[in-house]
Amino acid sequence: MLIKKLVVFGIFLIIPLNEAYRILVVFPLGSRSHAILGQGFVKHLLDAGHEVVHITSFPNDKPVPNLKEISVASITEKYKEKTEEYDMFKLKNMVGKSNIGDSLFFLFFPYDFHKQFLNVPAVQELLTDPKEKFDAVVIEWFFHDAVAGIASLFQSPLIWVGSTEAHWQVLNAIDEIPNPSYSVNIFSTTVPPLDFWGRIVELWSLVKKFVIIKCVVVPFENFLYNGVFPELAAKRGITMPSYDESVYNASLLLLNSHPSFGIPYKLPQNAKYIGGYHIDPKVKPLPENLQQIMDRAEHGVIYFSMGSNLRSADMSDYMRNSLLRMFGKLKETVIWKFEDDSANVPTNVHLVKWAPQQSILAHQNLKMFITHGGQLSTTEAVHYGVPLIGIPVMADQHVNMMAVVQKGFALKVTLTENLAEPLYKAITNILNNPNFKAKAKEMSMIYHDRPVSPGTELVYWVEHVVRTRGALHLRSPALHVSWYQKMYLDLAIILIIKVLVLKLIWNKIFNRKPLKTKLKVKKH
Repeated sequence: MLIKKLVVFGIFLIIPLNEAYRILVVFPLGSRSHAILGQGFVKHLLDAGHEVVHITSFPNDKPVPNLKEISVASITEKYKEKTEEYDMFKLKNMVGKSNIGDSLFFLFFPYDFHKQFLNVPAVQELLTDPKEKFDAVVIEWFFHDAVAGIASLFQSPLIWVGSTEAHWQVLNAIDEIPNPSYSVNIFSTTVPPLDFWGRIVELWSLVKKFVIIKCVVVPFENFLYNGVFPELAAKRGITMPSYDESVYNASLLLLNSHPSFGIPYKLPQNAKYIGGYHIDPKVKPLPENLQQIMDRAEHGVIYFSMGSNLRSADMSDYMRNSLLRMFGKLKETVIWKFEDDSANVPTNVHLVKWAPQQSILAHQNLKMFITHGGQLSTTEAVHYGVPLIGIPVMADQHVNMMAVVQKGFALKVTLTENLAEPLYKAITNILNNPNFKAKAKEMSMIYHDRPVSPGTELVYWVEHVVRTRGALHLRSPALHVSWYQKMYLDLAIILIIKVLVLKLIWNKIFNRKPLKTKLKVKKH
């Protein structure tokens, strides 16, 4: 009898340690790289024993235990048709163009996408079902705040995930805007430390975008929020908080970055680095053909990929052919992720329509990685200690590449029609200078030198938010201080009024006009 009691007591001790939570993960964007981040998040939560509902544009082909997926791929298809119609993201049309992140399109796109996402029937069904409950709601923050209403709708703690380096727009969701004299816009083309002109540019960029967001974007988001969520809440039998209450009620911000390859920003207590969580610690074997190519590469391998959103096949004929001729001059083997077939390919160049990037980067014969500078590619290069050559085109790619160039294991090349010439110089520079490889290994060591792996830390913080009912103890007091109070404008107004009153009193007392006296006029 005593043994049975001890067994039962032991079970009750173990149950709290293995408590499973139900978590909603929202990564709806139709970009493969963003989907990889969402899938990585889901994998770690599932491995930790939790139940997950995942809203995504790239659902699994087969069912996964404890995972329910809601597909919003229909929105992605619509945008894909639009971009293909206007050739917006074709490399040949992006030569010499300014960063799309600063365009009017990018202000409109996040709002329009999330508006459509919230109206997908399967999403509506989830949001209106009163039986659906979650211990936490994890949402990728992508330049849009109104979706914070999802967490308020389920009356659950909200966890934002920043898919890029830290920057003022995402930090503003949980704290105050960082000083632009030492922090840059995510779409900038420079990194700190900033010179005099750089500080002026960053200040102007922040002020301009802040005014546009407050005067244009926020009213539209507020309208969307009030047009969608109160009706959904009524079906669930609850009352929604205001737009501001939902948006600034986040418990945590998890950032897909790390100081080893990013900028070491000043972060509030409820912002944590988890960059690299999407990387599988177990390297998957290469396909047989690639394995043989890399194993037999006597002089090493150069890997070239422009990512999942930018296609090398969309280069102009001149750019493609000149690059092929340039690669043909090298003694190294080149693996180029190229989405179409091409003629006149040199014998040392191998075009592949799909490349297992992490497995290629992990191979001992790899010499360098030529990349567009996306956050995932940059992270993976640091993880495996591989020198980089970056050809940034848009979004955060410029900031990413400038940061790793500054750290000494990368070179940056500007996208031009005559790309082959400067790229050849960068390749020979890295091949002939062992410092790039040494610095890449050093940064990789720093990246790996953490108390726990990024995936383990991710799970810990999600569970911590649930256990502490929203982690209120980590929230920044800056959320409760108005912008004019942070700038002491109220104090400035009081001081100005005091000076004016004192000046008025002074004039009344000391500057009174003297009494008029009659002057005697001598008469002749």
